[in-house]
Amino acid sequence: MQKWGSHRSGKAHYRCPRCGSNETRLRVDLTQKYHRQLYQKWLLSKLTLSDFGVAYRVTRRTLDRWFTPFRDEEITPSCHLIQSDIFIIDGYYVEYGATVLIAQNPLNQVVGWHFTYTENSSTWLTFLNSISAFPRAVICDGQKGMLKAIKLRYPGVIIQRCQFHVIHQINLLLTKHPETEAARKLKYLVNQIVLVKSKDDLRTWLLTYKSWYQQYRAFLKERTYQEKLTPTGRRKWHYTHGHLHASHSHLKNALPNLFQYLRYPQIPNTSNRIEGGINAQIQRLIDHHRGTKLLQRRQIIALLLKRKQE
Repeated sequence: MQKWGSHRSGKAHYRCPRCGSNETRLRVDLTQKYHRQLYQKWLLSKLTLSDFGVAYRVTRRTLDRWFTPFRDEEITPSCHLIQSDIFIIDGYYVEYGATVLIAQNPLNQVVGWHFTYTENSSTWLTFLNSISAFPRAVICDGQKGMLKAIKLRYPGVIIQRCQFHVIHQINLLLTKHPETEAARKLKYLVNQIVLVKSKDDLRTWLLTYKSWYQQYRAFLKERTYQEKLTPTGRRKWHYTHGHLHASHSHLKNALPNLFQYLRYPQIPNTSNRIEGGINAQIQRLIDHHRGTKLLQRRQIIALLLKRKQE
């Protein structure tokens, strides 16, 4: 068979030079490739299957038949290594029992991702072990399992806690309008963290924080005892100002890794690049495809991350 022009439908036309018979031969591999590209294009669009079919002049039933072979495919990260000495990592909750762990660099290139059931030290360690690169600094929100895995996988690495997450968590604990004077002053002090742009600013902020701690040290430690006894015979108790005590503990634990960006200016002080650049886009795409199964949502996430990886 030799190529003999094209059919009126646009498909390649072939003719046998011996018998003179003509036929239009279909390339199954190219058809599947085209259908896969179309399926992935639909996943990253905000159109319903019916609206997408109108755009390509086919019915919804036809599209569903074309897309069926690809609904169970697993989209994996690319094999090429993205060189970067700074990682921004975060976990995105998909649904109960399904979470995706993501790592990217400050240039918004995705280094890798890993689907798992939850965020803990073992799942984070598995994900970090799958990345061959060894970063100089890691920016994260400070989840306990994440911090443990980072220290095990990258001993001695610089850890920068996301300032936005620290401020947001403390403001949640202190509420919008705190009742006590100590809580109001701590809330104001925490909100001033974003204004620390130099080492002089940090020195001033730390002096203010130490002054606040010295003034309300005893207030933080006040306890309220209950009438009930523990099995060992001791009285049960709790901190009288529980939310204030928890807020201060959260700030105190974050302080060693809260201002690393002042020593290393190339390190960002928040993980907003991954929050707004990836997580928000994932949520919008999932909202556009409401009602899809978990596997399809994983395909949407993996496809978006692979595009950003490339």
